[in-house]
Amino acid sequence: MMTLDEHLEAYKADGFTVFRGYLTPEQVQQWRSQMDAEFPELFAATPERARARIVPLLGHEKLAPLAKEHVQNSLMLDFAERVMGPYVQLDSFEASGFPCRDGDLKGAVDRWHRDAFHNSEMWAEFQTMAEQSPRLYTPPLACNCLTYLQEMNEETGPLRVLKGSHLEYVTIAKEDERKPHPQEVFLDLQAGDMVFTHHELLHSGTWNISQEIRYFLSVYLCRIGLPHRDTFDLPAIHQLQADARRQQDRRLLRLFGEDHLFMSREEESWRQMVQQDQAALVR
Repeated sequence: MMTLDEHLEAYKADGFTVFRGYLTPEQVQQWRSQMDAEFPELFAATPERARARIVPLLGHEKLAPLAKEHVQNSLMLDFAERVMGPYVQLDSFEASGFPCRDGDLKGAVDRWHRDAFHNSEMWAEFQTMAEQSPRLYTPPLACNCLTYLQEMNEETGPLRVLKGSHLEYVTIAKEDERKPHPQEVFLDLQAGDMVFTHHELLHSGTWNISQEIRYFLSVYLCRIGLPHRDTFDLPAIHQLQADARRQQDRRLLRLFGEDHLFMSREEESWRQMVQQDQAALVR
């Protein structure tokens, strides 16, 4: 099993890392048994929709207990703090389902993209972009924690990534977004594995041609203070916040956007860096 330091080394180099067996087979089955009862109804009205979501999970009548356990997983939050520093906030938490498609779509690219809060593509038309690669590694503004609930193979449609694309100001032209890429890598994932991505990683799904719905759980994390898609005004979240205040659990409060010491602690870290830089000057 990889240590967090080893995961961080891989993450900085590749733009992602994989946590094997993040969910136990029993946990995977608990999620699937609940979702198998929900998603066929979601697709029944619009069978051609590309994807269905259950969000917000923490407010869902049946899935809330599993969601509460999942979003507080200490392994995910420990690593998020290694990656982003102690400023981790929830943006959204959802369960996604992808229906079975026609066999002619086997191996077809869904769409190459970077996730939200990225900066690169708004600068794509400027020639200076090419001059600035490779870029300096910087902590992400956001991360996606994708946990898969089945083996990812040719039939279910593997996740494909461009390793190291978080360190390059590269873009994929609109006409090539649904084409295979010569540098793409298919990730070998089993049920219960979690992929932790950098928001600047170029990646794409592959169409699902298996005989069942393909599922993943997405915990999308961002830096505290950024806009978030999920509402925090839910009874379940109010209870989590109350428990966190009682236990003085600052990390859990930050996950839901509450940290009254945030700026003072941030500014103190700046002061220390400035002092170190000044002390290092050769006069």
